[in-house]
Amino acid sequence: MLVGNKWDESRSKWGEPKKSVAMRLSHGFDCANLMRYGRRPSPCGNLEAGLDIRYHRKTLSRQARPVRRLGLSLALGVLFLGIRVPLHADDFVNGRLGEYLESLRVQTGIPGLAVTVVGRSEVLYERGFGYDDLERNILIRGDTPMHVDGLTEMLAASLVMRCVEQGRLSLDNTIGQFKPSVSEPNLTLRQILTHTGDGSYSYRPDRVNNLGTVIRTCTDDSYRETLANLLDQNGMADSVPGPDVIYLVPPAEGVLTSEFERYSRTLGRLPIPYAVDAQKKASRTSYSATTLSPTSGLIATVHDLAKFDIGLKNGFVMQKETLAAAWRASGGPHGIGWFVQSYNGENVVWQFGSGENGSSAMFITLPSRSVTLILTANSNGLVKGFGLSAGDILASPFARAFLGLFAV
Repeated sequence: MLVGNKWDESRSKWGEPKKSVAMRLSHGFDCANLMRYGRRPSPCGNLEAGLDIRYHRKTLSRQARPVRRLGLSLALGVLFLGIRVPLHADDFVNGRLGEYLESLRVQTGIPGLAVTVVGRSEVLYERGFGYDDLERNILIRGDTPMHVDGLTEMLAASLVMRCVEQGRLSLDNTIGQFKPSVSEPNLTLRQILTHTGDGSYSYRPDRVNNLGTVIRTCTDDSYRETLANLLDQNGMADSVPGPDVIYLVPPAEGVLTSEFERYSRTLGRLPIPYAVDAQKKASRTSYSATTLSPTSGLIATVHDLAKFDIGLKNGFVMQKETLAAAWRASGGPHGIGWFVQSYNGENVVWQFGSGENGSSAMFITLPSRSVTLILTANSNGLVKGFGLSAGDILASPFARAFLGLFAV
């Protein structure tokens, strides 16, 4: 167990440090001063200077269950020993990003927003803005679980790519080989994952939902159980493979009943989902995802998604060569599980998710810099009106705020 900054080998689960370190910074830099530091933030001019930003040092995991694959768990354990939220010169940039995101949250009427910025092996910045529950004034935090909707596709694609690198299937296999009853049996797995089944790019997540059968065939386990294993292997203790998992009757889908209590606790901490009207008035609504599919239903914290990102960057989720292939556009703006485009001469890899009303999420990474932004919200304000399915992340002001600070 991680206690403070020391590893206690006598314990088997992740834990929090005895103390957290908080540093309160207050600054009043205006846009001219920021330019002097060589930064070119896109939303500059819409924000007020002098906001207070609070930074916290903490480990990446509060607790985790025993992991099913011991070898990989030990490797991840060694990696996560060094994971922390550091306080260094780049805090100025991270703090400025936080100011921009908070301003955008208010402008779009998002009730609650969770944010993390992730480096190669550590969280660089993490905090919540706004509210989990407006009526009870409960604040959003980095460990607030959220529906991540379309970000689920990243994990489903990762499971498929693992099968590819193990030689268990090919991206040139047709979906009809695994599910003959589908309406388009001749589409290849590559076409489905890159959304090019119509001969050119056309965003069709409904086709991706057929990949659950492919994953089952490859792994001999249900898609849900295989995803649960992936969450375990990356220490994602506050993540849940579908909002209905606790209602499964054993041995349905192979998920261990011993995990149901932990899943129930996490589901009990879900924030109130809100629909926000044109006047930015928020009203309670319900989550649109009621079960798990390859494109929706995953529940996770930004804290846990940071662990998945670190696992990707360090070759624990899939081999680095396999990831590079997935992060390559194919016949359009989409790679295998992620969108891919260029900004200022470098690749930007990203994905988004949105429920009909009460949830939205965004994942943006700069592979050459090993820096990632992850956002989750309890309304669809991160996505609504930006047309992200067209494949241009620059349509999002949240993305422009990040890229304007980190891709310069």
